Amino acid sequence: MAPHTSPDRSLGITVPLYRSGDWGYGLFSHFRIGTRLTAMMVVAAVVAVLLATLGIQGLATSNESLRQVYEERMKPMQALAHISHLMLANRLQLQIALREAAAPSDPAVARGVADTLQRNMEDIDQLWRAHQAQARTHNPQEYPLAERFIRRREQYVVEAIQPAIQALRALAYRDVSAPASRAQALYESTNTEIQALINLQLDAAQATYGAGMQRYQQTWWISISALLTAMALLSLLGVLLIRSLVRPLRHVIQVFRHIESGKLDTPIDLRGSDEISDVMRALQTLQVTLDTNAKAIHQLAYYDPLTQLPNRRLLRERMEAALLASGQDIQHRALLLLDLDNFKTINDTQGHEVGDQLLVEVAQSLRSVIGERGTIARLGGDEFVILLNDLPAQESSAREHVKHVAQQLLTILKKPSTLAGHIQRTSASIGICLFQRNNATAKDLLKRADVAMYQAKADGRNGFCFFNPAMQAQLDARTALQCALHGAVDAGQFQLHFQLQVNAQRQALGAEVLLRWTHPQFGSISPGVFIPIAEDSGLILVLGEWVLQQACLQLKRWEDSALTSDLVLAVNVSARQFSHPDFVTQVQGALQHSGANPARLVLELTESLVLQDIADTINTMQMLRRQGVRFSLDDFGTGYSSLSHLKQLPLYQLKIDGSFVQDIVTDPSDQAMVQTMVDMAHNLGMDVIAEGVETEAQRQALLRLDCPTYQGYLFARPLPLAQFEQSLEQQATRAASATSSISPPSTPALPMRA
Repeated sequence: MAPHTSPDRSLGITVPLYRSGDWGYGLFSHFRIGTRLTAMMVVAAVVAVLLATLGIQGLATSNESLRQVYEERMKPMQALAHISHLMLANRLQLQIALREAAAPSDPAVARGVADTLQRNMEDIDQLWRAHQAQARTHNPQEYPLAERFIRRREQYVVEAIQPAIQALRALAYRDVSAPASRAQALYESTNTEIQALINLQLDAAQATYGAGMQRYQQTWWISISALLTAMALLSLLGVLLIRSLVRPLRHVIQVFRHIESGKLDTPIDLRGSDEISDVMRALQTLQVTLDTNAKAIHQLAYYDPLTQLPNRRLLRERMEAALLASGQDIQHRALLLLDLDNFKTINDTQGHEVGDQLLVEVAQSLRSVIGERGTIARLGGDEFVILLNDLPAQESSAREHVKHVAQQLLTILKKPSTLAGHIQRTSASIGICLFQRNNATAKDLLKRADVAMYQAKADGRNGFCFFNPAMQAQLDARTALQCALHGAVDAGQFQLHFQLQVNAQRQALGAEVLLRWTHPQFGSISPGVFIPIAEDSGLILVLGEWVLQQACLQLKRWEDSALTSDLVLAVNVSARQFSHPDFVTQVQGALQHSGANPARLVLELTESLVLQDIADTINTMQMLRRQGVRFSLDDFGTGYSSLSHLKQLPLYQLKIDGSFVQDIVTDPSDQAMVQTMVDMAHNLGMDVIAEGVETEAQRQALLRLDCPTYQGYLFARPLPLAQFEQSLEQQATRAASATSSISPPSTPALPMRA
């Protein structure tokens, strides 16, 4: 019969499960395996008992045949042979008596012969009776011979033996001759009959043995036939039992192999109620569970759990497929990297739940625009990627098409939405990268789109930007700088510059430490270029720690000079450096290693930094404040500091940003802002310093607003250490000269009394 099959949806073929003609499986599958094995053992035991019985019966038959031969035939034959022997002995004894009669010498010899003859005759009688008792049945030939032997025996006794015995006992030697002759004649005739009887017994014994052997052979053949039949039966039952186990187990193995290869819908035939059927039922349940879990795992592995969009992994696979396809045609394809504008602000102010709802709505909006034209993926956070395929082969047409799509995306994202009872408005910046003929890798495309997206943000956000080779050059330069930055500290390429901070009398109070980088290949690199790279790569931690250590060492060196012993050093601290768990330990270590006075060290923090986690910020500042370290709030006024937060911070100084100083002479608003900040600092018991002071008019305006401390090009540019110290010496020399050149004032005349 043809094999029963079930469809395997994963393979598109049918998988044979079992043969419906395999009656062994159907016969046994309804019985438990233990029951089958028990039945096999019972059958084997019955066969063993049967074979043992037949064997015992065969042995009994053989034994009976031998017994019959021995007891019924051989013993009578032995008795007859013994009788013949005794009669021969009588003959010999009579010959002895005849020799004695010829020359009598000892009467005892004659009497001994008589006694011997007497005993022999008694033995003959006993043997004959035994023969008659053992041979109770005689064949027709034996019976007349036995009758003749009996008559001849009586003649032998009466006519020969008894007369001889009497003559010998009477020592009548002359009377012995006649009985001896008679005994000789009767022996010869009687012996012939005895031999005939013996031959008959031998023939009968052979016949009995032959019959017994025939019965034994029959029993042997029956036993062999039974053994072969039993072996064939047991073999058949064993084969059927093995097939009933092996065939379904092979199917189980086949299903496991399909499961192993990820084909979780292989059908399983459930038939019977044995243990293997139980395994198959459990396997079927396992298949369902694994299939469910596999789908869930696939969903987790390839899709974003929040938006249900493809994740980075699935996007990369589809990008690789798109790149492979682009090497086989001339069509353009595009990668769009979309980043929401100010999403972090929404997350921080409205909460992560509102932020998640917004991401879900953004995903739905993207789907409504893109549809089936491409792949939409979420990289993480508020970054989305759109892969567009099958764009026009002409670049200008492809750009116009993608530009239209980007406009649609920006338009739909600007629509207000209601989240948590509030109307939310958002926008996005989109970086676009076209590619054709497999001219890049997936990693390159993401980098290019990322560069274009940041350019769109730099251009004012809520827009899009196409990647161009100039951006690639900038990206390559940035990458080269990042690589060079890794070994710059160990190579001694960094140098500290110091910008003077003065009071209203232009006296030096301290300096701000500024980092400069001079590379042997790239030359002098602006902090505005390498600091963001260090922030992104994490190298800002190494740089910040190095600057901190060098600043503390310099403070310690300045203690030996009266000119610099009272100066303070202000060191900028990045957000990433400040939030590092070991920041406090690093500051303490730098101070202890250098031996510098902590009161001369000022750490400058930005408003955005202190507002990230106000509780942790205060805790970190308090730990260092107890050591004597002071803090300055840098770029004050440009952030979103509130008075409630400001009064919680253990600040020593507020630093007015240069953007307010730039137009302070002409802009009343800036004057009002600076006045407010100065008053706030004084009211909170803090010092205040203005940076970016470049003109005397600016200094005078700040002085009128009661801002007593300044920093800017008006007083000094950032200088290397040697030049900075030289400028301090020159300033001190000028001050001393000015003091010595001023004559003491004359004593005023007293007014005259009226």
